[in-house]
Amino acid sequence: MSKASGDGPGRPYRVALTGARTFFGERLIAALEEDPACEHIAALDIRPPESGRTKTRFSRLDLTDPSSDDQAAQVLKDDGIDVLCHLAFLAHPSHASSWAHELEAIGSFYIMNAAATAKVPKVVLRSTTAVYGAHPTNPAFLTERHLLRGEPKSRWVMDKVAAERELARLRKDCPQMVCTALRFGMTMGPTVRSWWSRMLTRQSVPRLMGYDPMMQFLHEDDAVDALLKAVREDHPGDFNVVAPGTLYYTDVLKLGGRVGVPMPHLLGYSFGNLLFNLQLADAPGTFLNYLRYTWVADDRRMREQLGFSPRYTSREAIVAFYQSLARRDGTQATGLARGAV
Repeated sequence: MSKASGDGPGRPYRVALTGARTFFGERLIAALEEDPACEHIAALDIRPPESGRTKTRFSRLDLTDPSSDDQAAQVLKDDGIDVLCHLAFLAHPSHASSWAHELEAIGSFYIMNAAATAKVPKVVLRSTTAVYGAHPTNPAFLTERHLLRGEPKSRWVMDKVAAERELARLRKDCPQMVCTALRFGMTMGPTVRSWWSRMLTRQSVPRLMGYDPMMQFLHEDDAVDALLKAVREDHPGDFNVVAPGTLYYTDVLKLGGRVGVPMPHLLGYSFGNLLFNLQLADAPGTFLNYLRYTWVADDRRMREQLGFSPRYTSREAIVAFYQSLARRDGTQATGLARGAV
């Protein structure tokens, strides 16, 4: 059983994390540095994290390197790691899609092999509710039992699906391990950056004619708190981690005073791909499905089995994002000024 199992208060544990230089890696390291029960942090990435202090030891690890599984396994063994957090994922689609596939899909294969070789007691994977995909046949609320259909035309999404499959393989091959997948909703807030936040930074954003899907968000602080809970306690299985409440897409735009540019969906896909290829858009046209169909996740398992309740609602998470933009730009978000929604 993992030392971070929550059997007793303050029981010491040692953590390794991939993607130490990502937003979630930096925030998790900062939180672990403040936790008296955390003895040691092994930060794995191609660059050292900025948030590491006395507990953190950096080891360079490139998950596109075929020998990265052996390198990672050695660190995990040498440092006596109790919990491995796999956070090495891109926040937005990359034009270097082959490299991104090597990093995320094949890199996840390597890191799960390393965990098995080193016999790490627990692995925590940061995933996303986007792995369910945005499809017209989606139910009102997607539970953890639903298939991970993803978005077949998006390598960025399907690489996340592949990472979850690698965790499932590890869970089957090493049943003694605690394997946890946290599927975050669209994470928003003052500092996190993603393809979604990039899009909403613009004053004019796409809107598909005839569609207004329900959406849900997760505040960045709640996302970090959920990671910490999965590190400190044993909660095997898959969990949707989403905030209470939903918003229509048009209400999301109104909150920030954004202008939705209506377009036919057939034209939108090809036009979006063109703009992305020209590096004028934040995501390819296939991502418009996420603005077309509802992909809201059920939070019951999160509340009842993970025992986690976000502090912020979906509305509060998106408002925090817009407010941070207004402070940064010295302006006032139009929708917030009107008290929209």
